Amino acid sequence: MIILPKSYSTVVSTQFVDEMERFVETLAETNYEDAPEVIEQFCQNNQALVMLTDGSENIPYGSVPEGSIEEGKTLTYTATTTFKDRTGEYPLTVTSFSPTGQELTSLFLKIFPIILLLIFLISFVGAILCSKIMVKPVLEISRISKRMADLDMTWDCKVNRTDELGVLANSLNTMAKRLDTTMKELESANEQLRKDMEHITELSHQRRDFFAAASHELKTPVTILKGQIESMILGIGKYKDTGKVLPETLKEVENMERLVKEILTISKIEMDGLAGKAEPVSLSDMLTKVTETLLPLAQERQITVHSQLAETVTVSGNASLLEKAVHNILSNAIRHSPEGAEVFIHLTPSVLTVTNTGTSIPEEDLPVLFTPFYRVEKSRNKATGGSGLGLYITKTILDYHKINCNIANTENAVKFTAFLQ
Repeated sequence: MIILPKSYSTVVSTQFVDEMERFVETLAETNYEDAPEVIEQFCQNNQALVMLTDGSENIPYGSVPEGSIEEGKTLTYTATTTFKDRTGEYPLTVTSFSPTGQELTSLFLKIFPIILLLIFLISFVGAILCSKIMVKPVLEISRISKRMADLDMTWDCKVNRTDELGVLANSLNTMAKRLDTTMKELESANEQLRKDMEHITELSHQRRDFFAAASHELKTPVTILKGQIESMILGIGKYKDTGKVLPETLKEVENMERLVKEILTISKIEMDGLAGKAEPVSLSDMLTKVTETLLPLAQERQITVHSQLAETVTVSGNASLLEKAVHNILSNAIRHSPEGAEVFIHLTPSVLTVTNTGTSIPEEDLPVLFTPFYRVEKSRNKATGGSGLGLYITKTILDYHKINCNIANTENAVKFTAFLQ
């Protein structure tokens, strides 16, 4: 309704100007004597007053109903006109009094369909814009929120705006990335904790089994010593001659001492690990040194040792522990090979292999070779089978250095492999 008065005024003014132009053209085609009739007709049709100036005389024409001046709108038009039978121009002033009621109603009825169409179009466009600008981003944020509630962070809220909704969308994206990172870190920490707990539980079981086995292993020599000493005290049988029996007793004590030292070594490794002792260690030099140390034993058993060592192969770790592991590996290969066999030592930057020929290990024993106090020699004779801790100590040392190892049978040989990388 705001534009209606302006439209009405424009229409009335345009119509009045058009009528005036036609009126002036009509007068130009009319004789002066016939002009009053034409002027009166114009006044009646347009509810107007006309003032014609002829020289010094002003001649008025037309009349308007009472009250029209107060109710209507006054329009004044000034022009000059000519007549068909006269020369010269005559000033002409026309004043129109247009009542607004009927014309306004008529005009409104004419433009009402246009107004209705405009309202419909504006409403339709407004609804689309509102849906696009307001509702769609809200629905997108709502959908994202539901995915967040399900701990699904594999999304990106694509609301490219600079208003509050855009700020909210960016905040959701930032929060989702941080939550995703935190959740992944938490999952990783939980997984690591689970592995650590499993490892601790496994170590606890191993430690319990180890000390149970150690107690059993120590019980036997202690019982033997006790029996020998009691027999010597009582002078029973051969134990009367203590000079002959004491060397056997000493040998048993030495076996116990060796076993206790190995148990203490394992305990020290498990307690200290590699704390503060890691340093570059040349495996090439260490293998050469240990091989030279064990050559007398190999020669005694008529075993030939072949070495093929890559130069400058180094690992980071504890030199004394690694030397003990290498010594155990090589001494096992020599001790558990038949006379006249061969031992092959092969070292590359990534793998160490030690192969002793002429022997094999029962397949059922391979999975448990690294178990403490386990002996392939079922007689449990320490002269031939050892204490059963050598391979266990070796694997414990290599595990602390993150070096995987295994033992397998090959064609008429046993092969130990350590993976350095």
